[in-house]
Amino acid sequence: MDFSWERPSSALGRLVEGDGYRFQFHLRPGRSGWLDRGSPPEAVLGARREVLAGAWDRAVIWGAGADECWRGLESILGDGLRQAAEDGGTEPVERAVRVAAEWAPDFLLLRREGEEYRLAGGVVCFPSGWDPVEKLGQTVTEIHGAVPGLNEALAERIRRFLSGLRPGQVFERENWGLAATGELDLHPALGRPRLGLGTTDVWFRLEEQAFIGLEGGESLLFLIHVRTWPLHEVIKATGAGDGFERMFRTMPAEVAAYKGLTAWLAGRGDA
Repeated sequence: MDFSWERPSSALGRLVEGDGYRFQFHLRPGRSGWLDRGSPPEAVLGARREVLAGAWDRAVIWGAGADECWRGLESILGDGLRQAAEDGGTEPVERAVRVAAEWAPDFLLLRREGEEYRLAGGVVCFPSGWDPVEKLGQTVTEIHGAVPGLNEALAERIRRFLSGLRPGQVFERENWGLAATGELDLHPALGRPRLGLGTTDVWFRLEEQAFIGLEGGESLLFLIHVRTWPLHEVIKATGAGDGFERMFRTMPAEVAAYKGLTAWLAGRGDA
């Protein structure tokens, strides 16, 4: 995969298709290249390295089972990232951090526990308004419990999918949101600006996500590749202005509150 920061694609319009807002899984077989270094802009790698140098304690999470998961991941990395791991030292967490400084996506390591998967570790430099430290050790269902209505809509489907993912299989999907800044790192501790009543500088935040089964079948990798563009550029590129309006109009109030959109949406309705 080429991790270049190209302009928004017209294909993003599919994210706002349908007659109203709802949680969508939209999985499809993954593209090749997720485990290679790709070609992220130096500014993005610089931002990742800045987080890792100054905020290790909030970006790097490493718990029970993470070492074993990492070994399964490292064995399938492309040559460039495998060399980065070797340059990182002897401890799995050190090797993971070295790779995270050269790789565009954030990554989470999940370990099977019965019918569930539990978050064992990972490196998250660019969270979308959540604190990775708080999620360490939680199951996927517990992690999603913070999102109103998501478990009710998709928990069983997600559980079946993750349990059926085989070593080497790759699937991907997208998730999107809105923000008041194009900054990639939206960790809550930073106090980034939020969308509010009358905000006009609105950014579209895309998360390209991939699920990859790891060796042994007891762990998997979850990748999150974040990019941002001004919302008006995405609407222009997709021609999906009506679709976005439909999503905004039909978004449940509790979901809007969770996403921090309540005041902004109310302002649009009053305009």
